[in-house]
Amino acid sequence: MKRFSLLAAILVLNSCAVGPDYETPAQKHSDSWHSQQALRVAGVAADDIGWWRQFNDPLLTGLIEKAMVNNRDMAVALANVERARALRREAAGGFYPGIDAGASASRSRYSRQNVFGATTGTRNTFSAALDASWEIDLFGRTRRSVEAAEARVGATEAAHRGLTLSLAAEVAAGYFELRGVQSRLAMTRRDIALLGEVEAIARAQSELGASSGLDLARAEGERESIEAKLPGLEAEAMALIYRISVLTGEAPEFHAEALSEAGPMPDVVDRVPVGLRSQILMRRPDVQLAERELAAATANIGIATADLFPDFSLTGAIGSSARLFSDLFTPATMTRSLGAALGWPLFAGGAISARVDVAKAEAKAALARYEQSLLLALEDAESSLTRYGNEWLTLKGLRLAEQSRVRAFEIARLRYEAGEEDFMVMLDAERALITTREEIVISNVRIHTGLTQLYKALGGGWKQAGNPETVEVNKE
Repeated sequence: MKRFSLLAAILVLNSCAVGPDYETPAQKHSDSWHSQQALRVAGVAADDIGWWRQFNDPLLTGLIEKAMVNNRDMAVALANVERARALRREAAGGFYPGIDAGASASRSRYSRQNVFGATTGTRNTFSAALDASWEIDLFGRTRRSVEAAEARVGATEAAHRGLTLSLAAEVAAGYFELRGVQSRLAMTRRDIALLGEVEAIARAQSELGASSGLDLARAEGERESIEAKLPGLEAEAMALIYRISVLTGEAPEFHAEALSEAGPMPDVVDRVPVGLRSQILMRRPDVQLAERELAAATANIGIATADLFPDFSLTGAIGSSARLFSDLFTPATMTRSLGAALGWPLFAGGAISARVDVAKAEAKAALARYEQSLLLALEDAESSLTRYGNEWLTLKGLRLAEQSRVRAFEIARLRYEAGEEDFMVMLDAERALITTREEIVISNVRIHTGLTQLYKALGGGWKQAGNPETVEVNKE
């Protein structure tokens, strides 16, 4: 009963821990979205999906999935997770006693002229022992260390998720920008052909004497200036291919053949499901990272506070020591010991209390970083929603402008051919049409890249379950 009572007392003391117990700070932000000028926003069930699959583009899906496996930054993030988990196991080892095994053998020869005369000749010595020590976690140093290590595991896992989200968004954005540049290349070549028609009209008018050579020179200059855009666009396209290849963990030229062929820009969905703002804050990896760092900083207060209290440890050893190897572990050669030790830093010049103050200050800073991460996450999400919705309005206006400028160019060309209008009127109408068409391509790219940024800001993809409410845009 005495031994049982002692063990029970040790276990009770071992369950104590000084320092504050961590609780996740309560969120004080509204669940309602402010970005409703161009969008209807509400909540939906929060189930992760590969959001890039909605574009139904096998090439894009393959690039992103390849990046998840081969990207070198992802390898670093995974290694950091493995390291954090190993450190957690190391910290948990403090709950258990340490046992060391040792053995030795020696042969010594002593001088025969020893003045004492008792130790002469040659002697063999053999020994083997098991030593055990256990530092009882009276004030929770080990427990708080495990809490801190566990929190750091969560932080590295959040960092890994954040990198996954950023990598998918970066590959997708690069892919959409590449398709946009390729569309601009195709459109530029069509514009050159259109300018060639205008140049042919000007040449015909000049040969008929209906216009001066100035109109022809202007038409040639306009065509040549548009042709000068081609090398820059081709270089931009190749740079994007290089970037995508490196993101997938390959040499820059690896995907040149597969991506050099122009392809259509994937369609975006009409409805983008989002979650409540509180769900977004729970899903965002950067918020999760900041929260886990706050948990680790809180546990560090307990670790530092435990230094103010005594350490109590138990030690024991059992072994055997004999002059003959065959006598080892016989009853006459057995040795054993049992002891206890108490250590208490009574005076350290204020260093220990200073370490407690340092830990408390670091926890305050971690709390401020966590609260700031919440605000930044809300800002990012609201801004992404606003930009995405408003870019659709921009594209809608550009499409209407294109229709008007097509009519204006056709009228100006007919009037010029009939000698009723100046050449510059037709040329200006053509320039306006070319500019508007280029702006449409750029706006379309912004919508696609904005959607990738929106998914990143929302903390990932959302699975529509039941009859969810969503972000809806008017594409007409």
